[in-house]
This record gives sequence, structure tokens and C-alpha cells, in this order.
Amino acid sequence: MTVVLGALLGLLVVSSADTFAAADADSRDEAAHKATPKADGKAANKNAADTSAEESWFANLNQSKITLRGSAPSEEDRQTSLGMVKAHFPNLTIEDKVAVAQTDQPREQWLAAVSFGLQQLSLMSRGKVQVDGGALTVSGEAADAQQYGKLKKALSGTLPAGLTVKANAVRPPIADPFVFQADLGPNALSLAGSVPSEGARKDVRDLSRQLFERPGLDDRLEVASGAPKNWDKAVAAALRALSRLETGKVALTGVAVSIEGIAPDHGTAVAVSSQLRRDLPDRFSTSESIKWKEAASHLNLGLDPRTAQDVAATIIPRIKVPSRGQPLAERLAATADTAQRGTLTGGLKRP
Repeated sequence: MTVVLGALLGLLVVSSADTFAAADADSRDEAAHKATPKADGKAANKNAADTSAEESWFANLNQSKITLRGSAPSEEDRQTSLGMVKAHFPNLTIEDKVAVAQTDQPREQWLAAVSFGLQQLSLMSRGKVQVDGGALTVSGEAADAQQYGKLKKALSGTLPAGLTVKANAVRPPIADPFVFQADLGPNALSLAGSVPSEGARKDVRDLSRQLFERPGLDDRLEVASGAPKNWDKAVAAALRALSRLETGKVALTGVAVSIEGIAPDHGTAVAVSSQLRRDLPDRFSTSESIKWKEAASHLNLGLDPRTAQDVAATIIPRIKVPSRGQPLAERLAATADTAQRGTLTGGLKRP
């Protein structure tokens, strides 16, 4: 009897252990089953992204090399696009890793998009174009100001059939140093050098028309990257200072500002110099060389009217007036010496 009861207890223990083991296994299977769809979803998303990337076509320009990636609709189209690359970049090393992958886009549209993208890339010093179906993405740096103008015009103009510009991140060329110059003559104001944008160019032109009463405005400005911080404020201060001179020139080279020219009188010369120093933003330094006129009658040289006019046309500050008792030759020599020193010079460098 005892043996029989022991056997029955043993069977009950084994049965219970098996039941718990089976339940535990079922739980693990269920957990794995629940986790599987998530893993499959991630894999599906990754595969979709890879497929999207494979269906795109890329061309990356970096100095002396151009790299091709992505896919072409057919081997014939791949070879045709490669020929386009060689035609646009005959002197560059070409790394071609384009595969063949079927697409729903008509091959004529694909080839036209690739051709248009390569045309834009050829205007850059470095950059990238991507054709993704009917969408074009362009980024990089224009080779020079003229090429930047062509890029802007092409990307905002008429595009090949079925193509749209998805993104345009093309920068103007870098100017180092970043130079701006305004030259004020008797009849015109000439602007030359670089501006950071077309909007800045318009602002400079508008301010120039407000400040200067001159019949002519010669604009030879070009858009470039690399302008220092607060460049617009520095240019405005420089143009305001120049507008108080009869003739002269201001130049900004990086954060260094120089002004030279002729003021109507000594007070204006001093005021222009002080104004420029006061109005320039921090970090900009100044260098001034401003001369001024004095009436010939103030010199009391006893010269004939024609000679007096010639002397008045020179830049003679009232630093020292020769006495009447001196011989004429000595007075003229003293006047010439004064004229040589008749320049208000100075400079300021801000921390």
C-alpha cells in the first residue's frame, strides 16, 4: 500500500512539472510572436528606405573627382548618363557605382532630369545633385559669382518636363577677404566688391540713392559668402561718412574700414572721422585720411586771382599761415609745406 501511494505521488509531481514547463514554453512563444511583427516592421521600413535610395541617382562633385551612386532605369540609360558626366567634366576622375533598377518614370524624363542636374553641378566648385523620380535636390558652392547667377536663374526658371526642384541649397562663392568699396566722384558713385546677398545689394543701392546726389550710380557688386558679422551696419556707417565728403572713397576689407577724400572744411573733416568711429559696430577698425579746403582769401598771400584759385583748389588746412613780412618765395614754400601736412589722419581699432 505504501509503495502504491508513493508511486501515485511521484506521478502527480511529474505531471505538475510538465504542466508548468509547457505553460512557460507557451508564454515564451507568445512573447516571441508579439515581438516578431515589430522587428519585421523595422526591417520593412529599412528595406523601403534602401529601395528608395536605390531608385535615386546621385552625382557628388568634390575637387577633382565626381562620384556617381544610385540607379538608372536600364544599362543603356546608365551608359548615356555616364557619357553626359564625361562631357560636363572631361578632366575629372569619375567613380561610377550606378546600378540598374527598373522605375515607373519614363526614361526620357529621367535622362532630361539627369542632364539638367549635371548642368547645375558643372557651375559649382563642389556640390551634389540628386534625381529622385521627378524631384531634384541641389546643394553646394558656386564656382564664382557669374556661375552663381546662372544657377539661380536656371533653378528658378523653366525646368524639364516632369521635374521639380525639391531643395536648393547652393551657396555663393566665398570671398576671402570680403571686400566692399564705394568711390565718390564729381558726377557718380561707383560700387564694387562683394555683397552677401541680392537683398543686401538692393539695400546698398537704395541707401546710396538716398545719401548721394549724383546723376550716376555704377553698380559692379557681386554676391559672395564670407561677410563678417554686422557687415550691413558697417557699410551703412561708411556710406554715411562718405556722403559728407565732396569726393572720396571708403573700403571695407574684412573688418578693416578705410576712408579718404576731401571735406568742404576742417569741421566737417573732424566730424566725419568721429562719426565713422562712433557708428561702426564692434570689431571693426578704422583708418582715415581726410583733407579739407580753405578759402584763398584766408591765406592773405597777396597772390593774383588765378594763383589764388589754384591754391584754394589744393587741400590746405589752417595749421599755420605765413606772415606778410616773409618774401613771397618763402611764403609759397611754407604754403606748400602746410599743404603736404594738410591731412586729418587717424585710426581706431575696437576690441
